[in-house]
Amino acid sequence: MPNEENRDKRTENTDNRPDEAEQPISAEEQQRFSGIFPDTAPTRKKVRQGSFDTDFDPANTQMNRQFSGIFNTGINGNTDVGPDGKNDSGGRDNIGQSTAQVRQRKKAAPKTEFFQKLPLSKPYEIRRLYILLAVFIPFTLFAYFPAIVSLVSTWRHQIDYGHGFFVLPLVVLFLYLRFDTYPGTRSALTWFGLVPLLLCFYMRYVAATHFMDALEQWSILLWIFGIVWFFYGNRVFLWALPSLAYLAFMFPLPYRYEVLLRGKLQEMAAQFAAILLQIMREPAIAIKNTIRIGSHELEVAQACSGIRFLISILAIAFGAVLLMRRPWWQNVLVIAMAVPLAIFVNAARIAMTGILLVHFSDILEKIKPAGQNTGVFADEIAGITMIFVAVGIFFSFIWYIGKVFRQVEI
Repeated sequence: MPNEENRDKRTENTDNRPDEAEQPISAEEQQRFSGIFPDTAPTRKKVRQGSFDTDFDPANTQMNRQFSGIFNTGINGNTDVGPDGKNDSGGRDNIGQSTAQVRQRKKAAPKTEFFQKLPLSKPYEIRRLYILLAVFIPFTLFAYFPAIVSLVSTWRHQIDYGHGFFVLPLVVLFLYLRFDTYPGTRSALTWFGLVPLLLCFYMRYVAATHFMDALEQWSILLWIFGIVWFFYGNRVFLWALPSLAYLAFMFPLPYRYEVLLRGKLQEMAAQFAAILLQIMREPAIAIKNTIRIGSHELEVAQACSGIRFLISILAIAFGAVLLMRRPWWQNVLVIAMAVPLAIFVNAARIAMTGILLVHFSDILEKIKPAGQNTGVFADEIAGITMIFVAVGIFFSFIWYIGKVFRQVEI
């Protein structure tokens, strides 16, 4: 047959081909070659283009497994395929390393990347850190020492701002949890960072000349913004801005604006509490900051204005936004939802206090601590209850929008 004769001729030509001289290979190539083909001698032959002169035995299952581990990309598109043709789940992988070593390397990779991303790997980053530790942090503590002492005193003695002790640790936690998106430090200084620093100096001048302690305290925030922007660049500043903005929750409001806000919240709380009592079939009417329930009279004091609920729920909402990493419009929706929720929860607390005083005053007299006023005890019970209600409503809202607007990867 013509085909058989041609095949025999091709075989004879191949068999008559002169042997190529073996050439030794380098130690690096020998190690790489032995990792892929462990049973192969550390020599190689020159191979003609279009031919394959390696002694390949189809029955050699070891070589077949090595080839399947190298060239098989897996049905699911996973290139980490082991020598047995399966996913990386046992045996040895495609570069001759054990699966345990591969898993250990993958497990240690995030830690290695984390330390590599720290702003300490380059000489200019280390110099800047030394400058911050040796100059700017001591200068900040010295310049703002009276303001810091005043802040700590406010946190200790005003219950509305008692959360200030936890703000700075939470900011550090937010930065750590978002460090996987750290953009890297800029080699040159960013002169735009001088803008918030100059504004900080102006705020301190106004605070000193007009005796506005709150303004001096708020200038600390601009000082931190300016330092980060000046030393680490635009990208790092924008990356850290949401977390650094959370520091605003540790500063008290200026007294004038706090009094105005408390007055507005008092009136709104009294009006909404009266509406809730009327919904529950109670003869309630609100006159300014006072609620009349039949023959009982309930006064909404400044401590019941709801500013504590407002700040607390806003802080929870802002923290949830930093951790969720959802689309921007969902973040805006969550933060905007915190304001009406705080007003509603405070009004519900006042309405619950009125219900307890009108219908359960005898029981409250028996179970209250000795020497405590019945109205104060009822307000404490309603306040603790409404805290759990507010947290439940808030996280239920987050869960709901997450279910309705699901993120789909394309």
